[in-house]
Amino acid sequence: MADGLVVTRRVTERGVHDWAQRAVDPGSAGAARGYVGYEEWTGGGFLRREVARCGVALILAFGDELDVHGGEVGPEPQRLRAFVVGNQSSPSVTGVSGHQLGVQVELTAAGALALLGEVEDYNDAVVPLEQALGHVGTRLVERLADAPTWDDRLDVLDASFARHELPVLAPEVVWLRRQLVLSQGRTRVEPLMDETGWSRRHVTECFRRQLGITPKAYARLLRFGHATALLMETAPGRSLADVATEAGYYDQSHLTRDFTALSGTTPGNYAADAEPVPEVRFVQDPEGSLRAEWGNDNHTAHPQR
Repeated sequence: MADGLVVTRRVTERGVHDWAQRAVDPGSAGAARGYVGYEEWTGGGFLRREVARCGVALILAFGDELDVHGGEVGPEPQRLRAFVVGNQSSPSVTGVSGHQLGVQVELTAAGALALLGEVEDYNDAVVPLEQALGHVGTRLVERLADAPTWDDRLDVLDASFARHELPVLAPEVVWLRRQLVLSQGRTRVEPLMDETGWSRRHVTECFRRQLGITPKAYARLLRFGHATALLMETAPGRSLADVATEAGYYDQSHLTRDFTALSGTTPGNYAADAEPVPEVRFVQDPEGSLRAEWGNDNHTAHPQR
């Protein structure tokens, strides 16, 4: 059993927000790279903007339903409780109301392949958990709902993810992803693909099959994630031009165009509106948790053909 549970509460004009975080047990870390438990009492409800993200997550909810819209608020949202969210290349909006309670599980690439198979099928999609995992998913949510404490709920997850047989990712995919994450998406992708010793076409297709998106798309989302993190930091004197340079964009205009496409708002508005707390936005520190996924394998040797 992992230790170090941290439970935090924040009271805002939107309501009361609790979240619980604990490291994934080493026996389960091959399948899951992070848990965030959440509980919210929202009163009249509100709309939350969800930005683009890389990776696959399970939203194991057992509170009230959410309204999940596309890029804009529409008259017929999906009404969901527990669901799977894959790589997202555009923003969306969720309508949050009532009592929200559940755990967000960020899957490793191997865990997503083991649980879901063709992860590319989940790109830009929000899929009900029962449709994705059948009775196994339904039973897991029931067990979480029956568990009395956050420690008990996370123990349920650790035990569940420890059981899975995991596929082995191709070494060229592991190496390339590591380089992209370490550079936070700022390094040019083509030279890195060449360094694997395989053709760019082979590397692109292998990467897409195992992570769901191409290396270029993955790098773009990592760079965007780095930019959002910089915008959340309190750094006196840092301008948007500085953020663009640090995050690897050509200039401030490039940052603004890409950021607006991936978040639905401008960098300035995002920084002004964002809450400095880990609310459940279905994107939780992809760079840090991907580093954790590698365990102690920190070497940078090239993959061998």
